[in-house]
Amino acid sequence: MSSEEEHSPLASDSQAKRRTRRPYRSCDSCRHRKTRCDGLYIDGVITKCSHCLEFGLSCTYVKPVGQRGPKSKLVEELKQRIATLESKLRSLSICSICTQPLQGRPSRPSSPSIFQGTPKSDTTSTDGDQPPPEEDTTQDELVDRFRQLNVAGVGRTKLFATSSSYGLLGSALDEREKYLGRPPVQPVTLHSRRPLYWELLPWEKEVYDEQPSYVYPPRDLIASLLELYFANVHPTFPLLHRRSFVRSVAEGLHLTDTKFGATLLAVLALASRYSDDHRVLIDGKTSLSSGWKFVAQVQVVRKKLDVTIHDLQFYCLMTLLSSGTSAPQNCRLYLGIGLCFLEYRNQHYRPGEGQKFEDELWNRAFWSLFALDRMVCAFLGRPASIHLEDYKVEPPLEVDDEYWDDGITQPLGTPSASSFSVCISRLSEIMGDALRRLYSSEKRKTRMGRTGTDWEQSAVAELDSAMNAFLDSIPPHLRWDPERTGTFFDQSAILYVQYYYVQITIHRPYIHKKSPLAKPSLSICTGAARSALYIAHIWINRLQRVALPFLLNPVFVSALILLLNFFGSKRAGLAIDKRDLGYVGTALQVLSVAESRCHQSGRLLEMIQELLSSDICCRAPVNEAPSAYDDPSAETPGTALAWNAPPCVLPPARNLGPSAGAIVNEAYAQRLTFAPGMTIEELLAGTTVPDPSTTTSPESTWTNSVLDDEIMSMWMAAPTDLM
Repeated sequence: MSSEEEHSPLASDSQAKRRTRRPYRSCDSCRHRKTRCDGLYIDGVITKCSHCLEFGLSCTYVKPVGQRGPKSKLVEELKQRIATLESKLRSLSICSICTQPLQGRPSRPSSPSIFQGTPKSDTTSTDGDQPPPEEDTTQDELVDRFRQLNVAGVGRTKLFATSSSYGLLGSALDEREKYLGRPPVQPVTLHSRRPLYWELLPWEKEVYDEQPSYVYPPRDLIASLLELYFANVHPTFPLLHRRSFVRSVAEGLHLTDTKFGATLLAVLALASRYSDDHRVLIDGKTSLSSGWKFVAQVQVVRKKLDVTIHDLQFYCLMTLLSSGTSAPQNCRLYLGIGLCFLEYRNQHYRPGEGQKFEDELWNRAFWSLFALDRMVCAFLGRPASIHLEDYKVEPPLEVDDEYWDDGITQPLGTPSASSFSVCISRLSEIMGDALRRLYSSEKRKTRMGRTGTDWEQSAVAELDSAMNAFLDSIPPHLRWDPERTGTFFDQSAILYVQYYYVQITIHRPYIHKKSPLAKPSLSICTGAARSALYIAHIWINRLQRVALPFLLNPVFVSALILLLNFFGSKRAGLAIDKRDLGYVGTALQVLSVAESRCHQSGRLLEMIQELLSSDICCRAPVNEAPSAYDDPSAETPGTALAWNAPPCVLPPARNLGPSAGAIVNEAYAQRLTFAPGMTIEELLAGTTVPDPSTTTSPESTWTNSVLDDEIMSMWMAAPTDLM
């Protein structure tokens, strides 16, 4: 083309027509106003539309495009046509599966979960003629399509996933219909099904249809145990909805629904640990048998996978209950079955449907199972079973049980006890991240390229940064305050003890490794252990009750950390801060109160006693602590710490605020110098521990408990490109 042709008006108009293309949709502002958008796409640049220019708005195309459904008139016509066809088929006796009623498909909310990360925004296409990408077949669509391919008597099939073999079958059927020039068949039907292979066989049906028969305690005992459960377990393990559960019991649902009955028996078994009624015990047995006769009636593995919310609730409760029995390893079995039931129900592939009552119960069950998974795996040293990135689930609603009947809305300005669930879920997420990064096998670390000291420092620093961010996000009514009372005191204590437990979990692998992380990790672990036991000391003296594993496990680990530090200091010939023995005494107190009803607590107690029985501790044998169920008037205020260790010098409560992070004693926070290959004794040798008799003030010692600025800056410099 000549230069004259290039600059001619006709050529310019032709080029403009080729370059200028309308976006495939209106801008976000015009879409919101539902007005025509005149924005243009010229030379790869989006030009603002007249409306955005006039009002000074940002002309963007980031909001996702909602797909419009069919017109209501068309839907009605299709329904009438389907009804007519079904009627004809029934009259001709051609299709037996059409005798089942049509099922409506649930709608999906568009709001993403805050636990799923930042959603991807839509980007403007570079080609105006290119249509938006077609969505893949979703999980629910696949389930609906194969809804009829189920075995009679077993229930609808829920095992179809887009990656399953049936997903490939769906693709093959689509190709067949395209070849035949017909629309896809919804749902898939087989016109020749042999009953032998599609109906439950008689000898199997006899087993699957067997209904258990449960024996329930008297009504007055059920009522008292329910009160104990919702007072002692529910605040820090919010699995059930109190009003609906109690109402169902009052209406006798457990007498007709055996699955709800099994859940009720598990609730009664847990509550029995807090009851002094002799009817909860097995005749002639000790208090360790509390509630066992209730839950022993329930079959561990169900013979029929017809999952309801009561099934998942039962396995959550059994996981918590079995962790306190003589075979605590069985809690992994219940946890695994609960996870299988959750997957079978397909709850992890579809987001919650608004704020429906049952959906929120399933949501609560998921997060309860999630927290239990982290607790059990961290304590037993097993890899986590639930990975949050594989699930589409909303965080727990911060709405108390009493407001569920009024549209599930929390009144403005009213602190919610359900905020505890959100905090524990986030803390459990950090715990799972730490277990996967720091405790995975060397083979996995090598395959993922996560090796070397630099990577370890970056990983620990990022986890510490996440812990600090979590601490700052705790709502005011759950921040630690020893003067707090009621449910919020209980929740705050458990939340902060769990926080320090996660902190110990992050740094514990390095206190005995030849690593530059060893020195600061030892200081952080000992400080976190003291803080956890300090809170546990206030909690047990305030409530005097059996603790759940969410408190028992951190207390035991914290005591071991302090004893490890104690023996390392003795071996290095250093002075001993005898206050640590007082903190260990708190652990013994908590375990002693729980051992009469929780079998594992007795074992943990004797493990610590064995460590303390050494001559270097210079102490008398541990006496039996008073039971939480004895007459409190027979106990004098000084005997709760029932062993002859030095008195526990506790730090002032105000210095345990959330802004402090991990509280580290000044004796262990001198200027840190470390090198690779240092043992615990060498680490401790670089620390000067003051003689307790010359310490001027415990308060001043605790107030100055911070790490060196240089070390703290290293921990706070968390990278953002770790994963």
